[in-house]
Amino acid sequence: MVNNIAGVVLAGGKSSRMGKNKALLDYNGKKLIDHMIALLKQSYIRDIFISGNIKGYDNTIPDISPFEGPAYAIYDLLEKLSNYEKILFLPVDMPFLNPDILNLLIEQAEQTEQKNGGYFYNYPLPAILRTNPPKARVRSVKELLSIMDIMAIDLPYIYKDYMKNANTPEQWQEVISS
Repeated sequence: MVNNIAGVVLAGGKSSRMGKNKALLDYNGKKLIDHMIALLKQSYIRDIFISGNIKGYDNTIPDISPFEGPAYAIYDLLEKLSNYEKILFLPVDMPFLNPDILNLLIEQAEQTEQKNGGYFYNYPLPAILRTNPPKARVRSVKELLSIMDIMAIDLPYIYKDYMKNANTPEQWQEVISS
């Protein structure tokens, strides 16, 4: 188990482009939210939460500012879960992520020069962040990472195809046909 790191699946969005709740989509015989929770467990994260209000799950944390975007949700969770040293945030709509990618992110964020956390260049999520939110709220995850002084790390080329997300029915068709 990874000590003093919580995992959060970001699943509080409207899923308006998808037309239905992405968290509840069927992915390889189970709900996408369950797949993402399993990824965190495979990365030895013990305490796992869902950002948003997904019926049937007791580990949800409803958004304080619903539908304001992931940056607001992340900001609020950094405050709410401040008893943890860091939080690993996963978007619900990136089903190709795997434990190797998450473990690389966790390991890199533990390095001395990256103690505030880490994310991969060109991919603001997933991200691991120290629970010290900035004073100002911002709208974008990229801006939040910047003002928190979170360092981007290189994503090994072999993982590039694993970083796809699915926001539309067409993108979801690509996911399930892969």
